[in-house]
Amino acid sequence: MSQGGSGLRNIVLISQVAIAVMVPIFLCVAVGVWLDNKFGTWFTLPLLIIGVLAGGRNAYVLVMNVVSQDEKARKKRLEEDIKRKVAKANHDNDNAKEN
Repeated sequence: MSQGGSGLRNIVLISQVAIAVMVPIFLCVAVGVWLDNKFGTWFTLPLLIIGVLAGGRNAYVLVMNVVSQDEKARKKRLEEDIKRKVAKANHDNDNAKEN
C-alpha cells in the first residue's frame, strides 16, 4: 500500500477508536443522569466507570483486530517472497546444470 493510503488508513483507525470509546461513555453517562433525575440516586458515577471500561475494551478489540490483520498480511507477503526466491533459485540451479 502506498504511503498516502497508509496515512488515510491510520486516520480512519483513529476515528474508529475514538468513536468506539466515546459512544459507551456518553450512553452510560446519559443513562446515569436520567436515572439520577428520575429517582434521585447517584448512578452517574458507576455508569461512567462502566462506560470507560467498555470503551477501553472496545478500543482494545478494535486495535488488536487491525494488528492481527496486518500480521496476517505481512506473513502472506513473506511467504510469497520466499516462494518466489525458491522458484528463482531452482530455475538458476536448473540453468547451471544445463551449462
